[in-house]
Amino acid sequence: MTPPWQSALLESGLRAATAVARAEGLPADDPRVLSARGNLVVHLAPAPVVARVATLTARTRRDPVAWLRRELLVAGHAAHRGAPVIAPTPLVDPGPHTGGEHPVTLWTFHDVTPGRPDPDVAGAALAALHDACADLPGPLARLTPVHDQIDDTLAAIRDRALLPPATIDALHRRHAAVLADLPAPSDADVVLHGDAHAGNLVLADGRWRWTDFEEACRGPVAWDLAVLAGTDRGDADPGGRALAAYAAASGTPVPADAELAPFAVARRLEAAVWLVAMADADPDRYARLAAERLAEILA
Repeated sequence: MTPPWQSALLESGLRAATAVARAEGLPADDPRVLSARGNLVVHLAPAPVVARVATLTARTRRDPVAWLRRELLVAGHAAHRGAPVIAPTPLVDPGPHTGGEHPVTLWTFHDVTPGRPDPDVAGAALAALHDACADLPGPLARLTPVHDQIDDTLAAIRDRALLPPATIDALHRRHAAVLADLPAPSDADVVLHGDAHAGNLVLADGRWRWTDFEEACRGPVAWDLAVLAGTDRGDADPGGRALAAYAAASGTPVPADAELAPFAVARRLEAAVWLVAMADADPDRYARLAAERLAEILA
């Protein structure tokens, strides 16, 4: 049975999606839910447009709309350059639309085949994305997942008293230590997907495409590689097939353990605090994993 809060969030998300659809002259009478996890994803059938509604994810961010602006900027530029991405819709204003109960962005609809990409495909797709975004103009925040995502989530955890104050203080100290281990900004920084795990590659109309660019930022390429290797292989194995494929496609060396290690630790901290926040909303799905990751990061 669906908990009442989930039903209420789904209903408010659908109201937001259909309100934007009507305002943009899109169909609003047959919204089809494609996903209802961190965000609500709705096909505005029969139009080839998908509404992405910031529902649960917005609860961990001080300024959710800023994340959506970055997402549209990077995904739109990558699509223009021919990279394998789900693109913002060109049919109407993609947003962010902020007049309703939740922020909404609008994307191109594709027929999606369930499954996960082969590691070789994932590595090559990430190299293509980095290449397409090399000339992205203008400023972009640096290492947003490590800075803003952790800061904002810890603030939400404290505001909602989800952990004891002493544990939150320990996480802040761990965060400071993690940041101290990361390299300073340099000319080698690139535009990053930010959340480049294989689950964010979808087989859409026969092509593997990146989606979910909310954590897009600039930073060392090692961040995206650590995320890709850690989630695709189960650990940050620098000899993994995804990393080898990335190296072959980009003409760069396979990174060493020492290069990826601080980014892998930072990713584990980001995941731990995010899971704590999500467990408050959906304990059946996240509570056990949140407890495990929290214990690991504080050990």
